Amino acid sequence: MEPICRIKEIYKTLYQFEKLFAGRHGLTINEAMLLCCLKDGEARTAGALCDFVGLSNPRVSKVITAVEEKGYLCRALGPNDRRQMLFSLTEAGRGKLQQMQQAEMGFEELFAQLRTFVDAEQDDESKNK
Repeated sequence: MEPICRIKEIYKTLYQFEKLFAGRHGLTINEAMLLCCLKDGEARTAGALCDFVGLSNPRVSKVITAVEEKGYLCRALGPNDRRQMLFSLTEAGRGKLQQMQQAEMGFEELFAQLRTFVDAEQDDESKNK
């Protein structure tokens, strides 16, 4: 199989995993990562959330809004700079994070599927030498 086709298969595998994850937990992977960023109880700025999740400011803004609408996140004005917004988990958000941490994530199956693509690529490379 051509490498570009393998990339597509990897993407499809990850997409299926995210759909399964969202079905189980009611959150996207990015929304769950936002909860993880706040798990220590410290309030964070939108910029810090962007850095942790690895998305652009506009995209993280949408993720913040979605998580806030689900009741897992609250915002407050910064104590030193009233223009700054700080985000933290609500009680429901801490509960959701704990629930996800205790759940079976299915990583073994995901990694096994991804490993087949890596193994196939390595087999092809060794044949072409």
